[in-house]
Amino acid sequence: MKPILYTNNKKFKHIVIILTIFFFSCNNYNYQINDIKGENIIVLDSIVKNEELNKLINPYRNKIKELQKVIGYSQKSLSIRDGVLESSLGNLLADILIEESNPIFSKISSKEIDFCLLNFGGIRGNLNKGQITQHDLFTIMPFNNTSTVVKLSGEKVLELIQYINKEKLAHPVSGIKIEFKGNKINKVLVRNKKFNIDNTYYILTSNFLQEGGDKMLFFKNPLELYSLKTNIRDILINYIMKKDTIVSKTDNRIIRL
Repeated sequence: MKPILYTNNKKFKHIVIILTIFFFSCNNYNYQINDIKGENIIVLDSIVKNEELNKLINPYRNKIKELQKVIGYSQKSLSIRDGVLESSLGNLLADILIEESNPIFSKISSKEIDFCLLNFGGIRGNLNKGQITQHDLFTIMPFNNTSTVVKLSGEKVLELIQYINKEKLAHPVSGIKIEFKGNKINKVLVRNKKFNIDNTYYILTSNFLQEGGDKMLFFKNPLELYSLKTNIRDILINYIMKKDTIVSKTDNRIIRL
């Protein structure tokens, strides 16, 4: 790379000589200078600051500093892949979301959220043991999805359970317990009560999934739809900041016998 300097008041010529010298190798060859190049380069005595560039960079520089801020501590490493049909990280995220969203939903509807379902593919990172930064949460949930509550019939909830059975992935859930025996549904509890196909249920999810994302078509055209207008990642960040220390584990909320 050729160094180029700039000045405001005078120009002079500077000759850069590039010498290529080959030293001894294991063979007894004689090497000599075989090329000399000269070039005129303008040299200035100062660097002019680009104020427009600084204005462009500063907001991002400040955002990077904000993302590095420590917001809490995790007692152990949590992953979306440390279980078969559930995970320590998925359990944590769904538990936080339902705990923080239920008061908001109750205020606007006078109802309670029955359970929460997110998707395995929406969790893009792990949470390492130790300090948690905002950057960690942006890595885990990089999308700007918002919290949404849908009212579904018992038949649609059954479709949801069959979807989980077929997918065989650790989709994050909270408030529901499912037991499969082989490929059959053996037992389902919602808020610790036996699932009743004749009932209706309020399910917390993301706006992306409610619109049919990840083939969760059972969420489309619900009986009732509530947008909580809260960014899911922001909910997680604010919760961790309040709690300081995070603990989670797998607890057999979805199992296959």
